[in-house]
Amino acid sequence: MNENNEQSEKEEVRTIDRIKNNLSKYLLLYTFITMIVGFFVGYNFETKLYSQLVLPVVFIMIYPMMINMSISHLKKVKGSVKPLVAALVLNFVYAPIIMYFLVTIFVPDIDLAIALVFLAIAPASSMGLGYIGLAEGHMLSGSIIVTVAFLMSLIVYPLFGVYLAGAGHISMPVEVLLQNLVLIIILPFVLGISTREYIERHHGVKKYRSVKSYFSTVTLTALFVLMFLIFASKAHLILQKYTIIFMIAPVALIFYPLTTYLIVHINKRLLNMEYGHHQAVVFTSVSKNVALTIAIFIAVFGEVGQYMAVAPAIVSLFQAPFLMGYLKLSDRIKSFFSENGNNDVPDES
Repeated sequence: MNENNEQSEKEEVRTIDRIKNNLSKYLLLYTFITMIVGFFVGYNFETKLYSQLVLPVVFIMIYPMMINMSISHLKKVKGSVKPLVAALVLNFVYAPIIMYFLVTIFVPDIDLAIALVFLAIAPASSMGLGYIGLAEGHMLSGSIIVTVAFLMSLIVYPLFGVYLAGAGHISMPVEVLLQNLVLIIILPFVLGISTREYIERHHGVKKYRSVKSYFSTVTLTALFVLMFLIFASKAHLILQKYTIIFMIAPVALIFYPLTTYLIVHINKRLLNMEYGHHQAVVFTSVSKNVALTIAIFIAVFGEVGQYMAVAPAIVSLFQAPFLMGYLKLSDRIKSFFSENGNNDVPDES
């Protein structure tokens, strides 16, 4: 009987793995379909239910994301100082500055401009770690960067939120901002870390790894539901401002290639970084946590936030194919970093 239960459990895990891999592989396609369906439904069937469902879906999306975050990796930070510092500077200094200049040129809509600058400081998503693994980069360095960037964002988000809200003349008392950040980031973070600790202590690390795909699948599914709700609730507004896509497209088409080109040459020529560490920096600096950013807009900025959330949703249509395209250049990037004896070192994960 136990053997049958164990076999059934393994088959269930394999099924969830296949679903998660399918959602990840066709992320761009599913995102596009979700947006179109959401827009069609919202345009033809208006209801307040869309907006009422947003926050519960946000929590369902964020909580499992936090379970997959590991604080234990911070104990091994010593060997990843150089890529960590490089990634943090890129994420919290370079990215918002270059994004500010791009939106000044291409995005006259102040709410969307604020949304894009805010997106620029978002830490990488778990998909960024997936790309690092596929590119044979340093998973340990990538995990450390994502964790530290997330922890820093708990400080940076309130500062940027207050400043950007003021710049856009959006009413946002500091206490409201902090309260919402606690509800959608800190609370899920604490619950997520606690859940992971419970699973690993009472059932072992092996058990956690076997159920990890469940959490990723829930997050991805909730992201698609959230995309649907955003476009359904804002269908008429998007139709009135159909030029949104033409404003955001040039920003994304410049930001991603320019940022990646600079990182490649700075890491190689200035920082003399190994290939594995370089890939960890690229995929944790260029990729942005679209889901987390959308969640913050909706929870913190209210009705205006649902409109602002359209910006990162559209950017995701550019981010995914760009990262996939860069991933296919991994062999060329590895050869480039191998020149002049710039060889890789073993990963410590």
